[in-house]
Amino acid sequence: MKNVGQQLDLFAGVLFTEEQEQMIAEYKERCVKNALYYKNQNESLEQLLLGAGFIKDVNFVNTFKIKTETRNVSLGSDYRNNRFEVEVTHEVIEGDLRLKGFSFYTGKLEEKEFSIGLEKDKVQCSAIQDQYRYIKPATMLEKLTQHNAKQVEMYEFYVKKNALKGKVIKKYQTLYPNATVEMKQEWSKYSGTFDVLEVKFKSGSYIQFQLNTYQNKEVFYKKYDAELENMNVEELLNKFANQ
Repeated sequence: MKNVGQQLDLFAGVLFTEEQEQMIAEYKERCVKNALYYKNQNESLEQLLLGAGFIKDVNFVNTFKIKTETRNVSLGSDYRNNRFEVEVTHEVIEGDLRLKGFSFYTGKLEEKEFSIGLEKDKVQCSAIQDQYRYIKPATMLEKLTQHNAKQVEMYEFYVKKNALKGKVIKKYQTLYPNATVEMKQEWSKYSGTFDVLEVKFKSGSYIQFQLNTYQNKEVFYKKYDAELENMNVEELLNKFANQ
């Protein structure tokens, strides 16, 4: 059903009313203004970053562009009883400016892009900031550099720790083939959860080691003597007397 006042051209299709043509023109104008606003914002942000020492395609990427597309849009409103669908060719924006960096997650170091916001002459990026606030671009560059260095450091620590795990597990499996050699987790109120290597024997006795990645070796952490634990007081006294 066509809207009131809408006519049908048998050769060209629907002829729009004056009101509809005005709505189409206003929509196109809004699209142009919107594209121009974001273009200016994008250019201002890029110039701010370059002026603060950022290097394009190294510290940030800028894929922003304006292009023309033809889309079906809905104009008018149900409240005014003048809603209609129309195919309009207009300007649209695509892409944006994003910071480049690294992210260490689940054992992988990956290149990432982070959204960045602009407010006057300051910027904000929640992915690399400790708190949500706008800061100077030069300060943001420092934080980005620190963030990336930390991610790389975490990845290198992970790789080194995993290599040490493999080496130590193989060492004790070779020395004590009948023992169960595996990684477990311990907890302390000072350091939270941490990994330990446990060498457990059939008797139930075990030795645990912490992994020292800085010295690249295992360090004694805890021992449990199942035989000793099962002795009564008299047996313990006799054992100690014979030491």
